Amino acid sequence: MCQKLQDMKILIPEIPSEWTQRTRSGNTNIWNDLFYRNGLPEVKLDPPMRGLYAERFEDGWYWVCGCQKCLGIFDKHSYITCYEHDRCETCGIHRSELKEVPWGLIAGWQCNPCREAERAERKSEALSAAQARGHSEDDCWRTNEVICPVCGSENSSDDMHGSSEHEVTCCICDAEFIVEVEYDPKYTSRLKHTEEADDEGSAA
Repeated sequence: MCQKLQDMKILIPEIPSEWTQRTRSGNTNIWNDLFYRNGLPEVKLDPPMRGLYAERFEDGWYWVCGCQKCLGIFDKHSYITCYEHDRCETCGIHRSELKEVPWGLIAGWQCNPCREAERAERKSEALSAAQARGHSEDDCWRTNEVICPVCGSENSSDDMHGSSEHEVTCCICDAEFIVEVEYDPKYTSRLKHTEEADDEGSAA
């Protein structure tokens, strides 16, 4: 199936070859979206098969393969995925068998059971490593990163601004702790040049 899909090139007779404006919304291809106001009629078409999308060639528009895995590209993700390859990157379960919304990955998605299993493994490894090196709150004193006092993992400081305390839940071991942010300002001073002084300097 995948070999056939990647070789497909099906003419789309409804779309004139001179049309150039095409956007996508999920599997739906939209020509002359009303947002662009180009004066041409808006047309919406779904591909005849999952994994295909519309691409313009010199002689017209065609349905061609957009599934990255069918095309042999495995290091990036496209939301155009054929039915066969719509599977968990870890265990291979098909999306049609899922009972919960999966987690998105750079090159696909991961089902919740696999996600939780990986999180549990990372948590166990982090806690074991912290215990082995004798990690404690003393290792979290005035550090350049937000360090969990339990497992020693680095946590994000993106939402921490100014001098204040923040409640944090570790992204690895789920421990709850307090982070105190210290604000260490630096100052630079220079003389103020007024317009009058600039004019006098110019006249001289």
